[in-house]
Amino acid sequence: MEPLVHSNHHSLIKKVFLYIFPTLFLSLVGIGLYLHSTYPTTSFLVSGQYILSNLGHSHAQMQKDVVGFLPYWSLDNSRYLHFDLLSEVFFFSLSVDENGQIIKIVDNETDPGWRWWNSRTIQNLIAKTQITGGKFGLTIAMHKNKNLESFLDNPSAQKTLINNLTQIVESDKIDGLNLDFEYDGKPDDKYRLKFTNFAKELTSTFRTKSPKTELSIDFFPLSIEKPRLYDVASLTPLFDKVIVMSYDYYSGSSDLAGPVAPIFGYIASPSATQTSYFFDVNTTYNDYLKVVPKEKLIMGVPYYGWDYPVEDNTIALSKVLPQNDQNGYPEVISYGRARTNTDLKIENCQWDDTAKATWCAYTDSNKIQREVWLEDNKSLEIKFDFAKTNNLGGIAIWTLGYDKDYPDLWNLIKNYFTK
Repeated sequence: MEPLVHSNHHSLIKKVFLYIFPTLFLSLVGIGLYLHSTYPTTSFLVSGQYILSNLGHSHAQMQKDVVGFLPYWSLDNSRYLHFDLLSEVFFFSLSVDENGQIIKIVDNETDPGWRWWNSRTIQNLIAKTQITGGKFGLTIAMHKNKNLESFLDNPSAQKTLINNLTQIVESDKIDGLNLDFEYDGKPDDKYRLKFTNFAKELTSTFRTKSPKTELSIDFFPLSIEKPRLYDVASLTPLFDKVIVMSYDYYSGSSDLAGPVAPIFGYIASPSATQTSYFFDVNTTYNDYLKVVPKEKLIMGVPYYGWDYPVEDNTIALSKVLPQNDQNGYPEVISYGRARTNTDLKIENCQWDDTAKATWCAYTDSNKIQREVWLEDNKSLEIKFDFAKTNNLGGIAIWTLGYDKDYPDLWNLIKNYFTK
């Protein structure tokens, strides 16, 4: 019997080496190639790890889109994100020059947007977002007037940019492209037509070469009343989403301390005596809904407010002091910072029922009066409710991670925008 046992044992080992190991090896190679092809920005080991950790954790069923901007300067905040409650994450941003080239070098140093776009952090986040069930997009930005004019005057530069963008989308297999071209002031009217023609060429190319890519564009709150660079009615049909940056109605450059996104308060009559704001969220979307289908319209929501040095912090809309080292400067105050700021005690704060926002008063260590306009649970829930009640396409968060590890706003998103 013993020789037979040895014979069977050797036969089994032979089968393992001849058949099972090669099959197992080929299977692993096949899985690795599939993962590398599907998630090319990261290693198959990392994407495999994301898949395993996501088993049994399905993405929430979204009633509305919940998209969010993730700026390169706050990527550390990505650890706080609830990917299962995000429809799409936009990396913000890659900048473009007047020749249609992605800006890679500035003052002999690597442009931070380009550096972070190629970082392991973002390359892994692309895969993680997609494996979790969301989309990952890229914001392309041009914010200098002179560059914008030169670019729009140059059809060759526009073709260069379109080619560059199609290559990026294909090589990284990202899902969306977000256009953030912002002109400061009123350009010559010819540039509005030129920008629309560029957008037509861009979207037409992507519809042909990369039809699955979701295309979105960002507009100012006043872009209907004051079009400047944007012919919103002509641009809307070209894009899948229209994102309105409905924040910074009052900002660090304002003469008066006011709410970052007042819901109401815009009074057109110059003779109005009640407290009013120069524009408001409600009027913004009343304007947009006249020219943009509501299902395309995405409401920008700020996860931040502003902290101003002011003349008199006992009144709303106090005059902002001249900015200098003695008076101090307006500062962004994120939702997370506001939660831990000891100057913002309940007794120092009050609710503005017109703006639907909280504002607070305190005196800093230099004896300078400060006025703070917050975005908190109450004001943000009203904004979420506004988007849902008006049946908009969803919300766009500026910026992701500003709420740190507090679960409150994620719970509100779950309540308002998931099934």
